[in-house]
Amino acid sequence: MEIVSITSGIASENGYLLFQDGKCLVVDPGTEDMRFFDEIEQRDAQVEAILLTHAHFDHIGGVEMLRRFTSAPVYLHQKEAKWLANPDLNGSSKFGVPPVKVKPAEHTLQPGPLAVGPFKMHVLETPGHSPGSVTFYFKDERIAFAGDLLFKQSVGRTDLHGGDQDVLMRSIDRIIAELPHDTTFYPGHGPTTTLRQEIKQNPFF
Repeated sequence: MEIVSITSGIASENGYLLFQDGKCLVVDPGTEDMRFFDEIEQRDAQVEAILLTHAHFDHIGGVEMLRRFTSAPVYLHQKEAKWLANPDLNGSSKFGVPPVKVKPAEHTLQPGPLAVGPFKMHVLETPGHSPGSVTFYFKDERIAFAGDLLFKQSVGRTDLHGGDQDVLMRSIDRIIAELPHDTTFYPGHGPTTTLRQEIKQNPFF
């Protein structure tokens, strides 16, 4: 699997493109950035799905453009289904950016195994940063896309709508207990890290 990271937007949000066997998954396209299309077209890949770790504006701003031009379905946890079209819930009304409004997701994420084209992963419910936050864990590759659950030597903020610090830390405890510590995490902001590095160095753990 090839992974391409695209950082953009006022929050320097990381969006990810996963390529395998001529297919592509998009994770958290935060802005309408043409680099997403450039990378997809360069590989002549078919976009199978747009996966959302959660529905804050800085993770969903590029969804409509990608969905319009690729016809790829969107996957999101049910607890944040209403956030896509609501700038007050997705936070865009609070940060001085144009209101972000996205059409409903085609698929509701459920905890457990998920197969999309050649991509096989597990969906883990990891709330705290937001009520419907999830982590996409790829067991064979030992990689995880956790949105704003954790960062290199930090954790996600919990002062936005639906955030809960205690719930966030319970989600992190679950990740530590259930995932191999050599798992590489691709966060919503900042550089990649491993679970082992964070256990040793993250002051919030």
